[in-house]
Amino acid sequence: MDYSDDDSMLDTESGEDNSYSDDAVDGDHGFAEDNMDKDSASQLSYVVLKEEDIHKHQRTVIEQVSTVLSISQVEAIVLLLHYQWCASKVEDEWFTDEDKVRKTVGLLKEPIVDLNHREVMNIICGICFESYPPKDIATVSCGHTYCMACWTGYITEDAHGPLDCDTVAKWIFKNNDESENTTWILANTKPCPNCKRQIEKNQGCDHMTCSEPCNFEFCWMCLRAYPCPGDCNKFKGGDEAENKREMAKTSLDRYMHYYERWVSNQSSRLMAMRDLETLQTVQLKQLSVKQNTPETQLQFIVDAWLQIIECRRVLKWTFAYGYYLPQYEHAKKQFFEYLQGEAQVGLERLHHCAEVEFKQFVSKTEDPSKDFDDNRMKLTCLTRVTKTYFKNLVKALENGLADVEQMRAK
Repeated sequence: MDYSDDDSMLDTESGEDNSYSDDAVDGDHGFAEDNMDKDSASQLSYVVLKEEDIHKHQRTVIEQVSTVLSISQVEAIVLLLHYQWCASKVEDEWFTDEDKVRKTVGLLKEPIVDLNHREVMNIICGICFESYPPKDIATVSCGHTYCMACWTGYITEDAHGPLDCDTVAKWIFKNNDESENTTWILANTKPCPNCKRQIEKNQGCDHMTCSEPCNFEFCWMCLRAYPCPGDCNKFKGGDEAENKREMAKTSLDRYMHYYERWVSNQSSRLMAMRDLETLQTVQLKQLSVKQNTPETQLQFIVDAWLQIIECRRVLKWTFAYGYYLPQYEHAKKQFFEYLQGEAQVGLERLHHCAEVEFKQFVSKTEDPSKDFDDNRMKLTCLTRVTKTYFKNLVKALENGLADVEQMRAK
């Protein structure tokens, strides 16, 4: 019995082993079949669309969003791009809070300026802040207006490199901020001691007279009734209002230093773009005839002007960078101003050579071939050197002036 039990136990174990073995084999086959089924399913879970199919699907989604939200198709495209072409997400967000979506995406309910209005004379560009007639202004779908030069620059290049978008936004906001007007008032005016109205000094002497109906006469320096005792030259200290005024004036002077240079370089850039257009449409032909040289061999002049335009753009934004560079970062400030100074001096030499020295060859009547060849070499060399200066400047700013930290570590 024991033997039978053992025997049957062996048989059972053998059977179990055989059974296990069979199951294992069957299981492997089943697993393989399952994998094949899954692979087949995954292969069928997507469809490769042709380009025209994608465009057709996009048009359908654009029309759907435009119809549902009662907006133009251009506005629908802006929204779909922001929400990664998810129409349901666009509709959910829009009907939850339309104003918030418009603000997030940058869509205005009404354009800033109606270009079709007859009374519109000149319009301020939102980038360079220059004034232009309506014919020179581009209106984008969001409703904002820009001059043709800035708009062309925006769609063809990184318009504010090497600055990041957040810093540019802060700078543009500051230029438009009403608080800057308050700062100017604080720095350049003083309150009448009698009626407390702010008064701007418009003559040289310190004898001030408030306007009607106040007519109070006082000393500009000490704000006491005129004539004052004559001791306003003595420092007394502790005048909190005067200290604040001086701080505000210092802050304003610093801001104006960077702002004036920012505007100046933008103006120089716009003039350079006009000069390049004149060169390409008129002067190259004239120069080609006078020098008996094909226009294709005069491309170095065009290259110089293109370099000038690009460098003016970069230099313009470096002044915004300098304004936001922390004042306590003395080493970085010194390094930045060194690189900026090098680049600016190089650019001025190049701009002068292209604008003044080379233009004389268009107007000269005698044969200036020898001088022309010398100036060709000079302009080509200045273009190359200036490009290197600005390449070094841009690289340093994009790296956050990290070279200063590396030099400290050494």
